[in-house]
Order: sequence, then structure tokens, then C-alpha cells
Amino acid sequence: MKVEIAESLGYSFLCHTKECWLVQTNWKASDHWADRLSDEKEKLEQAFEDMRERFDPDRSVFGRTANYRQLLKQAEIDVVGMGFDRNIYAVEVAFHEKGLQYGSSSETQKRVLKKMLRTKFLLDAYHLADGEKQQHIYFVSPKVHNAVIPGLEEIFNRLSQEYPAVDWQLLINSDFTGEVLRPLQNKIRQVADTSELFVRSWQLLELLGSVNLNKGD
Repeated sequence: MKVEIAESLGYSFLCHTKECWLVQTNWKASDHWADRLSDEKEKLEQAFEDMRERFDPDRSVFGRTANYRQLLKQAEIDVVGMGFDRNIYAVEVAFHEKGLQYGSSSETQKRVLKKMLRTKFLLDAYHLADGEKQQHIYFVSPKVHNAVIPGLEEIFNRLSQEYPAVDWQLLINSDFTGEVLRPLQNKIRQVADTSELFVRSWQLLELLGSVNLNKGD
């Protein structure tokens, strides 16, 4: 099985920084859950059409996705967690060595928007049950070129306007360092779970003298 270091970071971020008691990477709905949504069919179809009308009138974001059933079948969340506060957290991560890029700047923006909308739809369909408080949806990337940033900020401003009950977070570049990496770094020394790839990698770097957990290098 492929182990993705970016998703491992997202796992550790939700577990130790956001204090989620239940965390899973590569979350995807089961094909056997379809009957559980049968009573919500009309509601979900209307929600999908409303989402397309708001964000995808020219069909350039969702492409050939024809209905909500296809969207749920295709969609996956990189990391999802449930907090002790009953809030639900979802993280989409993108680590590109040369900077975030899915083709042109406009294509990159559409790809990120699609990720965010699919995550929102999945959470609405399966996760936000009675007693849960709020959705927190993060897009996390350590390196994004300046040319792409205004478009991404515009996307997240629009998402916040259309879905104000959701905590939308764009954590890129310095915000990635300040909001994701540094808070997690401060907790790594006390983590002994050898299954956490990112944590073990960081501890190995400290052992070799490449980083210092106390100084935050």
C-alpha cells in the first residue's frame, strides 16, 4: 500500500494539534451504503444542482459528473477526523515539489475548488449527524506560487460567503508553517506512535541533527 507523507502529516495534525480522537486517511464511502441515503435522494440531488448552479454554471469544475451519486462514488477525503469537541475536520493536502500546480493557474483553481466542494458534499451526506457542531475544511499546501494565490483566496472567500457555517481554511506557504507545521512540531517529542510516518521522519531528522524540535528550526 502506498504511504503518502503529506497525508501522514495531515493525520498527525488532526490527531495531536486539533485533538481528534478518531482520524482516518483516504476516507471514501462504501458502495454498500447507498440504501442509507435513499430517503435523502431528492434532498441530495437538489443540493448537488444548487452547488453546480453556484460554482459551476459552465460545467468546467465537475466536468462529466452528472449527478450526486457519481460525485459520492468518486469522492475521497485525504484526512478526516472527529474531535473531542464533536466538530468534524477534513483536510485536503497537496505537496508539489515545484509548487502547487494542476496545469494552468485557472485549472489549478478549478481543481482545488472541486476538492473543496466534494469534501463539503461528502460531509453533508454522511457525517454531519445530530450532536456534531461544525465542519472545519482545510486545504493545506507548503508551496504555492504567487500567481496562483489570488485565485485560491477568491475561491475561499466565495466558499465562506456561500457556506458561512463552515470553517474554511486555506493554509499555504507561511500559513502552512505557522498553523500546521509549527504547532505540530511542538507536540512531536511526546509522540511515541511508530505508525505515524511524518512524526517518525521528523524525529529521525532531529536524531541526525538536521532539525531541533525545541528551537523550531
